[in-house]
Amino acid sequence: MANEEIKSTLDGRGYKKPTAKNRLDLLFPFGLAGGFAALLGAAMVDGTSPIAFLNLAALIIVVGGAVSASMVQHPWPIAKRALLIIKWGFYPPHYDPAEFIDEIVDWAKKAKSGGLLSMDALIEGVEDPFMRKGLQMAVDGIESVVILKTLRLRLHTQTEVDMMAASLYEAAGGYAPTFGIMGAVTGLIEVMHHLNDPSTLGTGIAAAFVSTIYGLVLANVICIPTANRLRGVIAEQLVARNVFLDGLAGILRGTNTMELREVLESYYLPKTRTPPPHDTEKSAPLTDMGNAA
Repeated sequence: MANEEIKSTLDGRGYKKPTAKNRLDLLFPFGLAGGFAALLGAAMVDGTSPIAFLNLAALIIVVGGAVSASMVQHPWPIAKRALLIIKWGFYPPHYDPAEFIDEIVDWAKKAKSGGLLSMDALIEGVEDPFMRKGLQMAVDGIESVVILKTLRLRLHTQTEVDMMAASLYEAAGGYAPTFGIMGAVTGLIEVMHHLNDPSTLGTGIAAAFVSTIYGLVLANVICIPTANRLRGVIAEQLVARNVFLDGLAGILRGTNTMELREVLESYYLPKTRTPPPHDTEKSAPLTDMGNAA
């Protein structure tokens, strides 16, 4: 069957579906908004105007200092990667365990019935570049040992780079409170220049300590939680790519699809689910890592 016919058949049966779905995770923006709302709400309860927290000089010292120190600590490729993966906080790649494994098993069935070349039409529908590369290597007829070794090295390298990129935000969170204190000291120095005017001391001291608040908020509401969120996304992606690697290894070896499903499902914790209608094999149910008891 020609590639165009295979592609048409796959589209009709619903095999061509993305391996990862980027969907909006509302917890991230809601968490950020909640942190700021808690601070401003507490201040308003005490009778403090939110305008009292506006201080451009403090913002420049804290944000500029934390960003600069983080850039000094990390090379440009890591900093560039950190800017690219920040979108995962809002739109993380999500791999539904049941659908993902069903898809890999479908690939295995297709490869058994039509050979590895029949998977060529599947590649276009795979969004993950790592998985797309693996399928392309299989279709090109590269030896299975070379494919798996290459992909495992790529996976290790990419995971390390992504983890270092996430650590940039944690580093910024570590520096931010220190620059907040520096901003407070700078503000107090300015206050000392006006000791001959006691009426301005209270306002000056209050403004000086705004930078301390900026530093704490930047660290504990934005940077450190963002770093941990990104690590969670990277961990989920690592599990999914390991599932893909074992699935691809099974496809290359011609492993029985029921045995292949059992192996892949061992990556996820079980829960009750109904087997998909197109698959008559009995299989252990799945769940996300986040749904673990």
